[in-house]
Amino acid sequence: LHSFPTRRSSDLDKSADKRDAVTGDIITFTIRFRNTGERPLYNVQLIDNLTPRLEFIEGTATSDRNGRLVVEDNQEGSLILKWELSEEIEGNSGGTVTFQARVR
Repeated sequence: LHSFPTRRSSDLDKSADKRDAVTGDIITFTIRFRNTGERPLYNVQLIDNLTPRLEFIEGTATSDRNGRLVVEDNQEGSLILKWELSEEIEGNSGGTVTFQARVR
């Protein structure tokens, strides 16, 4: 039995286009991801569990990678957004997903 150190092979960053928001405001979120390793990544899923203060605006989700968005109830008054990417992410490459949400 051998133990091997785990290497981090991906990077993930989420940002919003507003620093402060009040009820009714629409915020555009951008999630940037990157495979920092040399080998391709397969079956990548990006998961964002929205706070109950945010209402996802249907039809606003986009990605520069092929895949699909799965929306699930998070049992906390909001949603889980899950991007299931259907293409491999080559080493040293990445992409973005964006979506909008309204502040409740």
